[in-house]
Amino acid sequence: MVESLDGWGGALSAEAPVGVLVVSALTKGTSRLQRAVLMVEKAEDDAIHQVRVACRRLRSDLKLFRKLLAGEWAPALRGELAALANACGEARDLEVIAALVRETATSEDDQEHVDTILTTLTVGLDRAAARSTEVVTGESTALLLQTLDAVAASPLLKPSANKPCSEVLPQLLNAANRTFTQEADKLKPWTADHDWHEVRLLAKRVRYAADTSAAVLGDEARETASHAAKYQELLGLHQDHCAAADALTAMARDAAAQDDPELSFSLGRLTERHRAARKPLREEFLSLYHRP
Repeated sequence: MVESLDGWGGALSAEAPVGVLVVSALTKGTSRLQRAVLMVEKAEDDAIHQVRVACRRLRSDLKLFRKLLAGEWAPALRGELAALANACGEARDLEVIAALVRETATSEDDQEHVDTILTTLTVGLDRAAARSTEVVTGESTALLLQTLDAVAASPLLKPSANKPCSEVLPQLLNAANRTFTQEADKLKPWTADHDWHEVRLLAKRVRYAADTSAAVLGDEARETASHAAKYQELLGLHQDHCAAADALTAMARDAAAQDDPELSFSLGRLTERHRAARKPLREEFLSLYHRP
């Protein structure tokens, strides 16, 4: 750690070296991930999702503070955290897709087909959850947590980490918000799903950056986090429908290949329902985003 931080005895404040906030954020993030891993070990509800969220929060903080971090340890850690989050991704996606299918199925749908679809998704979810649990409770994750503990206790920082929070944090938060705005400005109702998904990720980055900064910047950062959370919620639901449509399309292809045209037709109906759900969500986002 930068030498001057070792002697800092004051509380986290606007005048504290920004490196103090880096240490605080990494310590909190590491504890959050440790708790989530423990939830998986205890087979608690929503545990896999919490691991994924904890990884994303830590990766966001490492990206937010990247210009303050010395050496090559941060990119390597971000890569390991991304791998752990990805290992939890399939299970979470299937859980969300199954819930959406239950929510959007109507009396007009063939109930036997809906049950078949949900059974297929549930079997896939159980298998994916087992694979995720194996990774989360495995040796590689245990080693990652040990590394995070050591890094959080004494991260290697650049001299710029001695600058006060009041000087550095607005610049970092503005940079994250500027990147989000540049991409959000390009969105149109007909923009490709992928571009909407990328803006969602940038909104999430702004939210996490503002959450981390709020301990020092106060209400202004909390307001930024609140706006970003609204954007993230809308775009997250949009992405859920996109993922559901893609998964059901793949299942329809499998049904057609197995010479089951009726099931394929039911899957097609559900797919179109999820694709149609994108339009009002896009309109709502654009209306909220462009509101004066």
